[in-house]
Amino acid sequence: GAEAGAEAARIRLAEAKDTFNCAAELLSGGSPSSLWDSGGGPTAAKEEINSNTVKREGGLSLDIDQHFKRPKTNPLEFETVPPPIVIPTNLIHMPPTHIETAGALMSAEDVASHRENFYQKLLGIPSDAVANYTPGLNQANLRSKAQLLDGIHIVKHWDTGADGLDAAAFRSKHKTWYTKMKPLSHKLGRRTGIHLRTVEPHHSPGGEGEIVLCRYSKDGSKSTVYIDVTQLYNALYEVHCLEHGHLRGKDAVKGRMDDLYANVPDSQVKTF
Repeated sequence: GAEAGAEAARIRLAEAKDTFNCAAELLSGGSPSSLWDSGGGPTAAKEEINSNTVKREGGLSLDIDQHFKRPKTNPLEFETVPPPIVIPTNLIHMPPTHIETAGALMSAEDVASHRENFYQKLLGIPSDAVANYTPGLNQANLRSKAQLLDGIHIVKHWDTGADGLDAAAFRSKHKTWYTKMKPLSHKLGRRTGIHLRTVEPHHSPGGEGEIVLCRYSKDGSKSTVYIDVTQLYNALYEVHCLEHGHLRGKDAVKGRMDDLYANVPDSQVKTF
């Protein structure tokens, strides 16, 4: 009795092993018939195989086409066309060019002193030197006006080439922008799908539009604009002092800044 039980267990183990090997062979694109010896393998696990179905003697069958899809051999079949960048149409909000102190509970002198302290703490330079300051690329999202203009130039000519270079050579020169230019498909707001928008300039309403560099908001629904380091204080002042009346904390200010702008990290909000 014990020997018969052991033999039955051995046969079941052989069946399971053969079935596993058959499935593995099918998944790899091979012919499952190569798994069986000339005698058909263990008697209890004989298989009749045709091009579409594996049939077991007990009457069960397995549709190979349904359950074991063979790998496509044509590499072009794996290619997918990336979705085009869909440019949002929301209104772009730019920081004020002049500070309004009315209703902000601060005098002009208070604002000037606060601005000076902000840039000294953030950059270690006086506020009147900020216009000539060039942030390092490792400084958390700080960009000068010239750096943003360079970004606009790259995005504008990404598909056409410029500076005597065709599109391929131009992209190779600016290869760090490949990820930034990728159409938005996942990881919303992770600096993919960078694009250009045109906004009405502050100093000449109705005149020629100003081109600005944008990326998607975190939920991918709208454009948020990159601002340069000279605009940073006014942007924070408008939100905290004018919109929130000094009454809301850092998290509320950061949330509102994220709604409007692409490159104001938490550390700059805390410094303000």
